Amino acid sequence: MNIKQLIVGFVASSVVGLTHAQTLNMLSSWNQNYAGMKYTVTRFAEMVGERSSTLKVDVKGPETVSSFEQLEPVRAGLFQVLYTHGGYHYGTTGIGMGMDAVDGDPEKRRTTGIWDAVDASYQQLGLKLIAIPTSGDGYHMVLTKPVGADGKLTGMKIRGTPVYKALLDHLGASLVVLPPAEIYSALDKGTVDGAAWPVLGALGFKWYETAGYMMRPRFGDTSHLILMNLNTFNALSASDQALMLKIGSDLEVETYQQFYELAEQEVAELTKLGMKTTQLAPDIEASLPKVWADGIFGLVEAKNGAAGKAFADLARSTGMAP
Repeated sequence: MNIKQLIVGFVASSVVGLTHAQTLNMLSSWNQNYAGMKYTVTRFAEMVGERSSTLKVDVKGPETVSSFEQLEPVRAGLFQVLYTHGGYHYGTTGIGMGMDAVDGDPEKRRTTGIWDAVDASYQQLGLKLIAIPTSGDGYHMVLTKPVGADGKLTGMKIRGTPVYKALLDHLGASLVVLPPAEIYSALDKGTVDGAAWPVLGALGFKWYETAGYMMRPRFGDTSHLILMNLNTFNALSASDQALMLKIGSDLEVETYQQFYELAEQEVAELTKLGMKTTQLAPDIEASLPKVWADGIFGLVEAKNGAAGKAFADLARSTGMAP
């Protein structure tokens, strides 16, 4: 049974059931092998359980619905909450993905109005933004071979999502879009020469068994999204709405510094397991932040038009992006 059949068959009973039950069914784009799960979605579910006497969260992984197909069933109400990355639903909107080019400081994101802009954009899609848990200095690439003699990744095939395309073009590599579950096999078989991913991840997924190098420098800010079906959110009591948003805000602050520490621990462990760092050429390294931001904002504008340009202009005018 495909996603559309699931939605048609179950959305009505799901929404009606929610008025009587206290469980919010939450889709996650990653399973428990992803280290970030423990400190984001699992922690979010714990916080709801600890602070609310009326709500609880039940998390379902990508084995339930594929990572790239999860937005629609949450918009439709088949599931009530989603933990994902904007790159996984770029076919619908680029705004969430655009947050990877924005300074990750959670307080600045709110005081500059960028958080509210993202919220307003997703509400137009029938979704309410609850949180943007973010890790600064958040991305790197694992490679099966070191950076080339030209100081770039010329000729390499790198697994990623559209968010990486402009950067990979700049580095001379080509993008191969694959879901997370297929990365290990693709590295092992040589289908790809590397994978772009948050710094947290290679350890849990055991990519060190198939890729011996970590590209440096790191780049970007990994912005995850916690979204709720807007009708579900609006049906909550005012106190439960406020509680969900407070949990989201607290989670952002809690995870931001935590991710830095966890990333350092993971890199140290990967080094012990034999992975080596491989460095881009100095001139390429210096160009990375601007190329990264330009590439992402270009995709956002291509997908969202004037709204995408306004988003990028807001980020840059507030000093939140290069």
